Amino acid sequence: MRNLHIIIVMTLLIALILIYPLWSGTTGKIAGKVIDKNTGDPLPGANVVIIGTSLGAATDIDGQFTVLHIPLGSYDVQASVIGYTNYTITQVRVRIDQTTRINFELEMMVIDGEIVTIVAERNILREDVATSVVAMTADEVLELPVSTIESVVGLQAGIQGNFNIRGGGSDEALFLMDGVTLRDPRNNEPITTLALSSIKEISVERGGFNAEYGQVRSGIVNVVTKEGSKAAYHGSIEFKYSPPGAKYFGISPFDKNSSFLRLYLDDEVCWTGTDNGAWDEYTRRQYPEFLGG
Repeated sequence: MRNLHIIIVMTLLIALILIYPLWSGTTGKIAGKVIDKNTGDPLPGANVVIIGTSLGAATDIDGQFTVLHIPLGSYDVQASVIGYTNYTITQVRVRIDQTTRINFELEMMVIDGEIVTIVAERNILREDVATSVVAMTADEVLELPVSTIESVVGLQAGIQGNFNIRGGGSDEALFLMDGVTLRDPRNNEPITTLALSSIKEISVERGGFNAEYGQVRSGIVNVVTKEGSKAAYHGSIEFKYSPPGAKYFGISPFDKNSSFLRLYLDDEVCWTGTDNGAWDEYTRRQYPEFLGG
């Protein structure tokens, strides 16, 4: 029996290891090339480090590098190699499941300690994206006059309210939070009850998505939430106000002709019921069946 338990545990662990690479993307990557600015030759063995993190990589013989599994956000990236000045690119944006490409052009060191710093440019055309993708950061979301994820997504081109993407219903869309599918198994509708203050980035794909996503036809909404801070507490409060008004449609439920009271107050049916022939067929259909008092 003990051996059986060990076999079951090992089987589950192996299954999790095999499934992990297929987990929907919640991170991005940075790739690029490091070259000599004067000659254009690649610089192998250069160190590329994301400042403030433990992430980084070294360039290969062609000067190429790739840093994987980077959490979403903006970073300062520095390249360094012996004999050359340190080169830093600031405000490098990492997006959900996408590759941010940056290139470094290092100069021979003239003065010890000389550092070159530039601000990363936002590419209008992203070569690694073959789909219709829109990414929104937390700052962009909080500036919108909306209070739900459905409203944020509905502002994008080709999308109507309630996750109707490219004409498909909400049951044909896929909603992901930190790589986990949130879907009501009864009707296949997405579960989107998330506070906007907890969102770090929202990515919307309207077509051409990769094979790693299943059970989806119209589009994908991928949400990555913020991580807690060790330095401070954060929160948000939302107030909603609506003017006084009726809480019902049509006539008042206290009106003598309401669907509930008329059965008891109308002398034609209150004693003998609605099937006594006093009411015509059209009137009977507007009220529930009543046998009389």
